[in-house]
Amino acid sequence: MVQVPESAEKIRQMHETFTQVRMEVWLTDNLWHWQWWVLIAIFFLPWIVWWKLVDKSRIIEIFLFGMIMLITAGWMDEIGTELQWWYYPVKVIPWYPQLVPVNYTVLPVTYMLIYQYFSKWRSYVTAMMVMAAVYSWIAEPLLSYMGIYKLIIWKYSYSFPIYILIAIIHRRFLEMLLSINRKHKDNL
Repeated sequence: MVQVPESAEKIRQMHETFTQVRMEVWLTDNLWHWQWWVLIAIFFLPWIVWWKLVDKSRIIEIFLFGMIMLITAGWMDEIGTELQWWYYPVKVIPWYPQLVPVNYTVLPVTYMLIYQYFSKWRSYVTAMMVMAAVYSWIAEPLLSYMGIYKLIIWKYSYSFPIYILIAIIHRRFLEMLLSINRKHKDNL
C-alpha cells in the first residue's frame, strides 16, 4: 500500500477540524435564523415558479440548459470561495462552502426562463445583460447587506460580464449538441 504523505494527512486533519467548526457555527449562528429562512425560500420558490412557466414541450432541452448552468455556477462558486474571493457566513447546509440556493436554484431557473422566452440571439443577450445587471448590482449587494454574502477581494462589477459570458457560451454549446442530435436522428 502506498504511504500517504505527512502533508496530506495534515491537510485532512485540518479539514476535519474545519468541518467540525463549520457545523458548530451553522448550528449556533445559521440554522433557524431569519437569513436561513430567506435562503430556504429562495431555494424552493424559484423551482415552483419555473414549473408553472416552463414550456413542457421543450422541458428536456430547457432543463438540460439549466443543469449546465447549475454545474457551472457551482464550479465557479467553488473556485471563488476556495481562492478566498468571497465567502458565505450563512448557509442552508453546513457542508458546502457555496451558496447552494443561488447556484442550484436562482441562477439555473433564471437562465432557463430567459433561454425559453428569448429565442433570438439579440433578445437573449439583451435579456442576459439585464439579468446580469440586476444580479451584479442589486441582488449581490442585497445578499451582502443581509449578511449572507461577504466579498473579500471580489467586486460586484466583476460578476456582470461573467453572467453574460457563461450564458452565451452555454447557449452556443447546447445549440451544437442539439444540432448533432438532429443530424444523428436524420441519419437513422
